[in-house]
Amino acid sequence: METASHLIDYGPLPKYCAYIDESGHSKDPNRDFVCLAGLLALSAAWEKFELGWTSALKTHRLTEPFHMADFAGFRGQFKNWTDGSRKALLGTLLDGIRSAGAIPIGSVVSTRDFDALDERSKSRLRDPYMVAFQSLTYNIAVAAALADNPGLVTMTYAHHPEHSEGLANSRDLWLAVRKANHMVSFVMEAYESGTPRTCVQLQAADLWAYELGHHFDVIRPQKRQPRYGFERFVEIGLNYSLFAHNFITYRDKYGEHGLGKMARVQHWSEIKLYEPGYVARPFSMP
Repeated sequence: METASHLIDYGPLPKYCAYIDESGHSKDPNRDFVCLAGLLALSAAWEKFELGWTSALKTHRLTEPFHMADFAGFRGQFKNWTDGSRKALLGTLLDGIRSAGAIPIGSVVSTRDFDALDERSKSRLRDPYMVAFQSLTYNIAVAAALADNPGLVTMTYAHHPEHSEGLANSRDLWLAVRKANHMVSFVMEAYESGTPRTCVQLQAADLWAYELGHHFDVIRPQKRQPRYGFERFVEIGLNYSLFAHNFITYRDKYGEHGLGKMARVQHWSEIKLYEPGYVARPFSMP
C-alpha cells in the first residue's frame, strides 16, 4: 500500500479515515461527468463497519468484492438475483454506512464544459479528474478539521492505473492540495491507495461513487426520480446543521457551485440537486 504522511506529532487528536473512488472518465464518450466520491468516518467506526460489511456479503453468499456497477446491471455474481435479495443486500449495506457515521462527500465536473474551455484554461486546469480531485480532497479535509471533534484524516483512494501511477498521479495531487491549503493541511495526515479486494471500505466508496455518477449522467438529464441508494446518501450528506463543508461540489461552464454551507459562503448559488418538478423532502434553497 502506497503511503505519504506527516512527520509531525499532533498529539491525541481523533483519527479519521476517508475512502474515495471515482465514476466516469474524461475520455469516455458515453459519460458527461467525472465524479469522485468519498466517505469520511472515525477510524474506530470503520473497523466495526468492516465486520458488518463482510458479514453481509457472506450472508448473501458473495465470494467477490461488492461492485455496484455489477449489482445495478445484474452482472457477475448478481446475475439472476431476485428483487427481494437485491433490496435486502442494498438496504443492509446502506444501513452499515450510516451506522458507521460515514459522511458522504462528492465532486462532479462536466467533461463537456471542460472540453469547451479555451486552451489556456484547459492547460491550467489540466484534466477534469484533477479538478474533481482537488475539490473533493479539500472538502474532506474541511470536514475533518471542522467536525465536532476535529481530527487527523488518512485518505485512501481506490487504485486506478491511469491516476495512481506515472506523472500527476493521485499521490502527488494529494501532496499538492495539502501544500496549497494551509488552513486544513494540518489535518491531512496521510495518503494511501488500495483496492476493493483488500479494503472493504473502498467497496462502500464504490457504491457512493456509482450513485453519484449515475445521478448526474442519467437521472438528472432524464428528469427521472432519484434512485433509492442516492436518496439515502442525500439524507446523510445534505445536513447543513451539522456539516460546514460542501456535500457536493459541481463544476461546469458557469464556474464552481455546491451544496452546503461552504457553497453559500463562497459561491453565488447552490446547484439544484433535483430537476424542477421533483421534491424528495423539504430543504431550504437560497
